[in-house]
Amino acid sequence: MLSGQVFYHGVIKKTIVAFGRLFSNLYIDRKSGDSVTGDTVQRLQVPLAYSPKEKWIVRIDSDPKLENYTYTSLPRMAFEITGYNYDTSRKLAKLNKITCGVKDDERSYTYAPVPYNIDISLYILTKTQEDALQIIEQILPTFNPDYTMSITAVPDMNIIQDVPVILNNISVVDEYDGDFQTRRFVTHTLNFTLKVNLFNPVNSNGIIKTVTATITDPNREFTATQITPTSTITEDWSDFL
Repeated sequence: MLSGQVFYHGVIKKTIVAFGRLFSNLYIDRKSGDSVTGDTVQRLQVPLAYSPKEKWIVRIDSDPKLENYTYTSLPRMAFEITGYNYDTSRKLAKLNKITCGVKDDERSYTYAPVPYNIDISLYILTKTQEDALQIIEQILPTFNPDYTMSITAVPDMNIIQDVPVILNNISVVDEYDGDFQTRRFVTHTLNFTLKVNLFNPVNSNGIIKTVTATITDPNREFTATQITPTSTITEDWSDFL
């Protein structure tokens, strides 16, 4: 091991789970008549999973009528990690320590975290633009352009960190070209950046309870004593000159 210690705080996993929960409770309404003011006929929850969108597109294309008892249907959402980048703007001194309270006569500590940016793409797949717009309008107002969520980064030290979630951009692809047998896809891709801190292993050291020190009595009287040499040593360095 690079550090000589085996450790796992699960910071990335917790961050990804927290990110997914932001979009886990979205619904769209099917309305009669006008799509805005009409009566709601049906309300659908939009499924969400961690998976690349390509898998769903291939599955739907191979069975456009969904006759093979598949659970893949539209609309739905997916998200995945697309990259990791070191964030030099949030760099801290490496030897800075973070400490917590005393437990079992020991104090736990860890060194300053390492800042990384995690890039995540959220995919919204729908059959119509109307479904996509309903989902988009429930997401965009939350990010202005960022949203901060909190996670327990290091449970052993009860370190809770705030993770800013930044919405960078949105791209749209409307696959309407093709014959009448080709199924239409409307795909919105939302690209996010999560500012995460990755922590080092947790160490501990004992508590200093006893200190022994020699302290001079301030009332003690000192007597000046002259020191004179008791002998004189003469050496001949002529051979070295």
